[in-house]
Amino acid sequence: MDLSATVGKSIDAFCGNKFTAADQNHCAHFVSHALEIEAGYTCRTHTGRSTRGAALRVHELFATCPRVGEWTSSEGDSHLVFVTDRANVDLDKHSMRNVPKKHVGIFWGGQIYHYSNTRDLVVQETPQRFLARFQASYGGNQALFFGGLPFAVDGVSGATAEQRPNTGHGHLIRSDRATSGSLDYYATLPGAAEFYLGREVAYGKYRGLMQPQSRLSGPRFDATQFVDEYQSVAGMLDVISSSESGGRFNRINSYDRAAFTFGFFQFAAHTPRDNLVLLLRGLAADNPAFQALFPELTVVDGVLHRRLGQHLASLEKEHPRPEKPTESNLGDLMRYLNPEGSRVDETELSTAARLVHLSNTDEASRRWQVRLAANITMQKIRRLYANWYDIDGASDLVCTAIADIHHQGRGTKSEVRAALSLSGEANRLAALCRIGEQKYSERCVSLRKSLNDAETQGTLGASIFDRASGLFKPASGWIE
Repeated sequence: MDLSATVGKSIDAFCGNKFTAADQNHCAHFVSHALEIEAGYTCRTHTGRSTRGAALRVHELFATCPRVGEWTSSEGDSHLVFVTDRANVDLDKHSMRNVPKKHVGIFWGGQIYHYSNTRDLVVQETPQRFLARFQASYGGNQALFFGGLPFAVDGVSGATAEQRPNTGHGHLIRSDRATSGSLDYYATLPGAAEFYLGREVAYGKYRGLMQPQSRLSGPRFDATQFVDEYQSVAGMLDVISSSESGGRFNRINSYDRAAFTFGFFQFAAHTPRDNLVLLLRGLAADNPAFQALFPELTVVDGVLHRRLGQHLASLEKEHPRPEKPTESNLGDLMRYLNPEGSRVDETELSTAARLVHLSNTDEASRRWQVRLAANITMQKIRRLYANWYDIDGASDLVCTAIADIHHQGRGTKSEVRAALSLSGEANRLAALCRIGEQKYSERCVSLRKSLNDAETQGTLGASIFDRASGLFKPASGWIE
């Protein structure tokens, strides 16, 4: 953007989230709106509104930059410039202390553009004048530090919508008109034929990718291949995944508040310590195919990180959910996968292309999905459902219905308890399959059909849950 056009404007010209009070510090806030940097604690998080957010904290902005160092006039044409006491910065650790006396601006065209909090508007001045201003205001031993522009690492291209190269990943995205209001997207990766990614779709305030039923392809989960390893749990995963994804390992959606959901079990990005972050962490740690496709991801001390130049940024920090601050989500991971919830962007397409290609071509990654889904399901049965309900001795069919209801979130505990209070398993199963049918009638029909198919196939219907051991055992008796 032409930064000279920002001079003289107040923060309310930039922030759609209405975080504009004159008594607040808006230096990082202005910079992040001007450069579209959504990192750390943002104005969207602070206000709970829905417009794209911008970073509010100078030290978090500093940590987001791929490169940092002491500023010199030869550093480059455009970058961030930070001013604070030298004692507040540790360049080796790529960190800045969170102290009141720090400020940031944008160096562009020989000038520094920054937000004057005393005047409550954007100003421009030379680097020399910028340093002198804050030396006089802050005292101590002030110094200038540069920060490489954070968005440069994302490889966002200015190419046309029909063909977008994603820098650093060697793949191309192509789009065709699907309907009057949406596009179909296709991807080509080195050594692979072009494949279908998904269709642009709107859902409330969100806009993202989905895969129409008629366009589904690629490997599917087959419970019979996993019965020896997972017994009844293989049948449970088959039932749940049939409704979630049609059993497709490459299934994606990025059009709701989870930001990005992937896989046959539909692992969601927004939940801390659960779902997609566990899959990405596991694949980043020990799957070579994933590591080749996502070289920017690594695991440090058991935590998923993103490489930003020489800096590592955690993707597992928990942030208050903007719409419901009492709940937490993985905002940094969500933005890494899908920065713009209101539109389909290049980063979102790049993420989708690499994950779909991985699941299409790498059996080890598909087995990782199965292992994680089995672990999640059994942990919830043991730690949650077994405490909420009397399921000791309940059939694997009943347990599967309960797991499917809670996996989708379409029923309450009181509704499940009411269904389980009925006499006769057939009545209990029928009642469980009706929970949520007013809003999710298709899902309820799918559950009933999938349970019948699993029983016919023999992957469910012969085992009961034993709470003491936390395992399913044959209904005819426990065999050691």
